[in-house]
Amino acid sequence: MSFPFLSFFMADFFDFLDSPVWRGWPFNSGYGEQIGPAIARMIFVSFIFIAIILFLRLLYGPNGFFRDKEMDREAEEERIKERKELKALFEKGEITEFEYEIKLKRLEE
Repeated sequence: MSFPFLSFFMADFFDFLDSPVWRGWPFNSGYGEQIGPAIARMIFVSFIFIAIILFLRLLYGPNGFFRDKEMDREAEEERIKERKELKALFEKGEITEFEYEIKLKRLEE
């Protein structure tokens, strides 16, 4: 069984891909086009990257669906330990109350 239209379709398709506009997409040299489409294409690619980053943050970020709970537990234990050490330094008088409050706020971030 022969499909004569298939050879025409494939030839047209490869001609389309070989056109100067698609040769270097999305980072082509811009021959034959103005600056507007090039900027629009870069904004589009940026939106794609931002969407991927936000999706991964949703999955693996704080309280994410696939985030390892052990990491959160270890981080919380480390924060508690650092707060105790900071409180001990303040009670000994090695740091001032102002320094204590600043370092405590830094630990809570």
